[in-house]
Amino acid sequence: MKINAKNRQQDLAQHVNKQLEFIPVEDVKSSVIVMVLVMLDIPLLLGLLSIFELEFLYIVSPFILILHLWGTRLIIKNPYSTQFEMVLFVGIWGLCGAISLFVTVLGMSYYTLHITSILYYITISVTTILLTYILVKYQKDKYSDDPTKEKETGKQSKYIGVLTASPAIGYMLGQSVQETNVLKQVFALIIVYISVILLVYAAAKFLHRYFFIKANMDYVNYQPYSNKEKNKLMKQGVEIK
Repeated sequence: MKINAKNRQQDLAQHVNKQLEFIPVEDVKSSVIVMVLVMLDIPLLLGLLSIFELEFLYIVSPFILILHLWGTRLIIKNPYSTQFEMVLFVGIWGLCGAISLFVTVLGMSYYTLHITSILYYITISVTTILLTYILVKYQKDKYSDDPTKEKETGKQSKYIGVLTASPAIGYMLGQSVQETNVLKQVFALIIVYISVILLVYAAAKFLHRYFFIKANMDYVNYQPYSNKEKNKLMKQGVEIK
């Protein structure tokens, strides 16, 4: 994970430099709101409302509470001072969100679709573990080669784009079969499960980015204060160095 000190930053491949970047400070607040309230809360609410079992809320509530409190902190804090923390937040958001939604998927399967087959639960659990392993290994392998060697990214972006669009596609398909309650429940389950995989991908990518940045701080450039932000801080009596 540590880049050889002999490599200059301008020689690093594009994907390596990208992995050493922070989330743009101007996007932090909107990103936190979208990630927590839209990408996590909506599929979670969709699942919990279909289950309607209070114990599942107890199971996922610690994860949800952590993410909402942490997200609120990031919205309130100066985004220039939380650039490194924001990377970790996205990784933990993916991890906690994936766990919460996977538990919800299991609850939907049992309470909503009344699936009692042990083989089904073994299959879905093993599949999720394998997908998690593949996504984590992909991130590890992607940055373990020569950091100055460029890699093709076209195919990856195409598949990620399809995966990102899948919840919307599933929702539209679900709306087209409103007359069949069971099919609506199946599509709801698919939407929530796809959200699990998206969050696993985010966890793998950004937890790796956090530790990758931490191991290569010499190559990291913090985003400088904008002129507007400098003027605002100077009016508050903060010295900008």
